[in-house]
Amino acid sequence: MPNDKTRQYLKYVDDELNRLWRLGRNAVVAWSSVDAGLEVLAVPQYLLPNLFANHEEILVGTARRTSEELAEIADICEIEPYRIIVPEGLRDCYVGDRSLEYLTRRFGITKLTKKGVILFDIVAFSHYTPLEQVTALNSLSYSINVAYQRAIEHGLDVSLCYSTTGDGFYVWNRSEGLESNVDLFCFLMLVLADNTLGRRKGIVTTIPELRSGFHIGDCYEYFQAEGARPGTGSYIVGDATIQLARIVEKALPNQILIGDFATTRERDIHRGLPSFDAPGFLTQAQERLQVFEDVNLSREKVLSIKCYLTGYEQDDGSYNVCRYGFADKHGFGHMVYNAKVNLHRANGSEIFLGRMTRDLETFDADRVDTAPPDGGFGDILTTA
Repeated sequence: MPNDKTRQYLKYVDDELNRLWRLGRNAVVAWSSVDAGLEVLAVPQYLLPNLFANHEEILVGTARRTSEELAEIADICEIEPYRIIVPEGLRDCYVGDRSLEYLTRRFGITKLTKKGVILFDIVAFSHYTPLEQVTALNSLSYSINVAYQRAIEHGLDVSLCYSTTGDGFYVWNRSEGLESNVDLFCFLMLVLADNTLGRRKGIVTTIPELRSGFHIGDCYEYFQAEGARPGTGSYIVGDATIQLARIVEKALPNQILIGDFATTRERDIHRGLPSFDAPGFLTQAQERLQVFEDVNLSREKVLSIKCYLTGYEQDDGSYNVCRYGFADKHGFGHMVYNAKVNLHRANGSEIFLGRMTRDLETFDADRVDTAPPDGGFGDILTTA
C-alpha cells in the first residue's frame, strides 16, 4: 500500500497532468522519468489524426518512453515536452512505473491491437418502460459481475472493462494476447449462461433476452471527463466496436455472432506459425471452457459448457461450418459466423443458447460460404 508521501507524490503529478490536459483539449501521448519528476508530451487532440496518421504505433502499448524516444516523438509532433518538477521533499519516495502509467493513461489515448471485444444488446429495449429498462440493464450488469467472479475463481486472466451503449454493453479485457482473448470469449459464455438460466426462473421483462457478438480487431481506449478531470472508467471506439455494432444490428433475438478475424499467439509470431481464424479460435476456446466443470450459475450447478460454430449436416453425418456475408446500412460488407452453446446441467437436462442453422431463415445474409470444421476459409470456398 502507498504511504502518505507516495500518495502526495501521485496527487501532485495527477494535478499537474490535469492542468496539462486542459479539460480535454490535450492528450498525453508519451512520458519519461527524470530525476526531479517526469517529462510529459501533451498534444492537442485535434492534431492527433494528422500527426499520427503514419505513426499510430506511438499510441500502442505503454506511453512510458526513454528520454531519447520521447525526444523523437516530440520532433514528430513539433511540440516541446513539459517537465513536471515534484517538490524536493517528495523526490526520495519510490513510485512504481505502473502507478505512473495508470495516471498518464487516463489523460491520453491508447491504441489497442488485436483486442477481443464483446457486445451485449438487449432485444426490444425500446419497448420497455423506463423502469423496466433500468432493471434490465442492472440484470445484465449482474450477470456480467457473476461471470467475472466465476472467471476469476477458475483462473481466467480477465481484467474486465465495460461501457454502456444505452441498451447494452461493450466488454473487453485489459489483459493482452490471444490467451486473454480466449478467456474473454469464455467469459461471454458464462454471461449468456447466467442470463439464460435466470430468464427461466425470473420475470422476462426484468431478465432481458439478448443478442450478442464477439470480434477481435483494433480500437482506441480513452477516458471521458467526470467534472473537470478524466474519469476512472475507460471507453473504446474503433474497428472492433464498429464491426460489432453492425454485426449485432443484424442479429436475431438470442443469436450469437462471431466476427471474421485472424489472430496469433504471441509466442508463435516469431516461429512463423499460422494465425487462427474464427473456427480455430473456437477450438482454443472450447479447450479453455473445460475448466468450468461444475460451475455454479444462477443458483444451480452447470456440469459443462460446449460452444461450436453451426453449419449444415454432410452425407457422412458430420457438420461443416458456415460463414455468412451481408452488407450493412452504409454498404460495407461483413462476414460472420453463427455460434451455438450447450449447457449441461446437474439435473441431467440441457439448455441450448444461440440459434441452430435451421433457425436462421430470417437472418438477413447475402451469401453463405461453407468449409470443413477442421479446415478454414482459405482461397477456395463453396457456396451453400
